[in-house]
Amino acid sequence: MYSLPAGYPQDAFAVFAFLKDKKTLDTEDFIVLALVESVGELFYQTLARGLDNAEARSLIERNAAEERGHAHRMLKALRLRGGGEFELPAIENNPFFALAPKEVPVSTDLFGVLETAETDGDAQYQRWADGEPNAEVAQLLRLNGVEETRHCERVQQVKALLEAA
Repeated sequence: MYSLPAGYPQDAFAVFAFLKDKKTLDTEDFIVLALVESVGELFYQTLARGLDNAEARSLIERNAAEERGHAHRMLKALRLRGGGEFELPAIENNPFFALAPKEVPVSTDLFGVLETAETDGDAQYQRWADGEPNAEVAQLLRLNGVEETRHCERVQQVKALLEAA
């Protein structure tokens, strides 16, 4: 089991708030963000399993796959910044796994929370990119941000599909 560095929140959602005021990310921040994004994949996979609509499920599964990509971008950023190598642990050894829901009840409220979280995630990644001195790392941060907005758009599509059914 990977242990979070001292001082980091134990909740994946709280990590973004914890890191919000940082202009640049350090080695531990990149590792923790990779762990958060990895659990994001699990969250979206769990949500997808609860969707009966095949098109909606496919959209959410794309979000899940991109969350895994976000984690790997953070690991690449870590290497580019000279922070060494880190491998994502098996999901059950991710420190955020214990708080991950085993099922995600589909609701309008949930979609609203996801829309806000994904939009906020984009803004946060863009702020970190703005403060990042390494251009390649900044580009990786920006890509994650752009995809966070794409996740929001997919969530909106899913909401519309389910409301139309």
